[in-house]
Parts: sequence; C-alpha cells; structure tokens
Amino acid sequence: MIILLIIIISINFSNLSAHEKVFADSHGPISIMGDHVHKKNEYMFSYRLMKMEMRNLFQGNNKISKARTMSSPNGASNGSGTYMNAPDSMSMDMHMFGAMYAPSDHITLMLMGSYNNKEMTTQRMPMTGGKKFDVNSSGFGDVRFTFLSKIQDSKKWKNHIGMGISFPTGSINQRDVTPMSNDARLGYAMQNGTGTYDGFFLINNLNELGKFKVGEQLFFKLPVSGKNNYGYKYGKDIGLNLWVSYRFFQYLSTSLKINYQYRGEMGGSDNEMNKRMSTAMDGNNQGFNKVNLGLGVNFVNKNYYFKNNRVSLEIIAPLYRNYKGIQMADSFSFIVGWQY
Repeated sequence: MIILLIIIISINFSNLSAHEKVFADSHGPISIMGDHVHKKNEYMFSYRLMKMEMRNLFQGNNKISKARTMSSPNGASNGSGTYMNAPDSMSMDMHMFGAMYAPSDHITLMLMGSYNNKEMTTQRMPMTGGKKFDVNSSGFGDVRFTFLSKIQDSKKWKNHIGMGISFPTGSINQRDVTPMSNDARLGYAMQNGTGTYDGFFLINNLNELGKFKVGEQLFFKLPVSGKNNYGYKYGKDIGLNLWVSYRFFQYLSTSLKINYQYRGEMGGSDNEMNKRMSTAMDGNNQGFNKVNLGLGVNFVNKNYYFKNNRVSLEIIAPLYRNYKGIQMADSFSFIVGWQY
C-alpha cells in the first residue's frame, strides 16, 4: 500500500517539477528532519523506513552480562532486591510519513507521523528456568508539527530556525502476554508515544562549497504539559548533527554525519510497571549520552517518469554510549527514504 501510494503521487506530480533542476545534495542526510525549507507554494512528501537493532546491555559505558544484570539491585528495592528478568534483544521498524508546504518564501510548514512495529526478547532468571520469551507492540507514534522560518538564503550560506510541538497521539498502554501476566503493560521502550505534549526548537545552517556542503543542526525538545496520565515524563532531548556531503553528479551524492544525542532523566514512573520484573520497566534506567556515525548515499531520478524523485539510504553505527542505569544499547540502524 505504501509503495502504491508513492507511485501514484510520483506519477501525478512528476511533470509539475520537470522543468526544475534538482540536485542530489540539496537535502541533508535522510535521518535529519527539518534540514531545508521551500519556496512559496512548493510542497514535498516523504516516506522513511528506519530499522534498528538493540542487543547488548550497558551500565554506564560498559557492557554488562544478563546474569550480572539479574543480580543488580532494582529501583523498587532498598538494595536487597534484584531484577527477575533481563532484556536480550529488541528490534524496531519505524515507518515515518511527512509533508511540507511553504505558504511564503520565508515560512515552511512540516507535519510528520509514524507507525511502529517493535519486538523484544527477554531472558528469565535461572530459578524460573532461564527461558526466553517475546513481546510485541505496534501502532502509531506521536505526531509532530513544525514551523520553519528562513533567516538567510545566499549562494554560499543558508540558515533557518524551527519550532513546533509534538502531540501525544502514540499509545503508552501497549500490552502483551508474558509469563507473569496475560495482559501486562510493556516497558517504556515498547510504548509508541510519550504521553506528553513536547515543545521543540531547532536551528539549521548549511555552507555550500562547490560540490561539498557542510551542515549543522542543533535540536532541543522538552515536555511542556507535565507528567502524562500514567505519572511520568521523559527528560529533555538535545541533539547535534554535523555533516558533510559531496556531489559526484547532479543525481548522486554521499554524506558523512556525526550525531550527538542527550536525554535527561525520567521524571516519575508508571506504577503499573513492576520495576522488579526487568530493567526495561524501571524508570531509573532512563537517560543517556550517545555519539553516532552515519554514512549516506542520495540519488535523484532525472528520467521523465518519477523525475526529481529522491531516494536515500543511511547506515548509522554507534561510536560512544553512556547510559544512566542499565539499558539495552543500539547495535546499528539504517534508514531508507523517499522524498518528492
């Protein structure tokens, strides 16, 4: 269905921009949102698929075994209780849909939503058999609306700022069958939303140096509605992206990106989640500092059919990770995207 929708949009609108000359590097790496603005009455549709794998457990910036995790004090105890289970692996497929429209040369509006599929494998402690079990969740995530305003648009420098709000449309009551319950609320990472209204701000810069482009984006997000209906809110998010791209031809470019991510500690906790069960259900195991490396390739079709349709791929690998408490760490992720 998604592929069919993309084909219909591309065929119906490809001749509208056939006269325009579009370069593969006119946008940033596909993982960066709000990296560009549009001219008056221009619009753009996008679809991204992000696949992420998480495997190893980390305490701080050190790996920790599942056995040691299950002998670690849990957040519900005074230091004598330990976790009954330990996460083994997690995978996520996130389908992201976006639309942009510019009512003027200085303002661009952006709307983004997502649909998530998640699976987590957990290992039980030895005294309960040590077997593994799987839980799954799926559903729509939070919807984000962004207002982008152009500051500078010269031949060599382009700058804009953005601000917006994330609406709590994603469920925070995802449930599944576990060995302990036939209807258990799943851990924080398996939920599809935050449950809070989150305000955010970004500033984006781009320096054009012939076939090279250098970009920077600073992003800040903070819950603005207090704790959600289940008694918690995520910490503030800070992101910094630095990237360089090189255009081989009009229709082909590559990019190299360094990304820093910070998330603050969680405020409150979900009382229905038993912290003794797993590190994934303990709100004390929230917050991190991460540095990731991204390598991307961007292609723009210059043929008549699907003209100016952009297809991009980016592979992302961790360089540095430091987690608060015990958390499952990113192994790798990749994003493939279409823009028109």
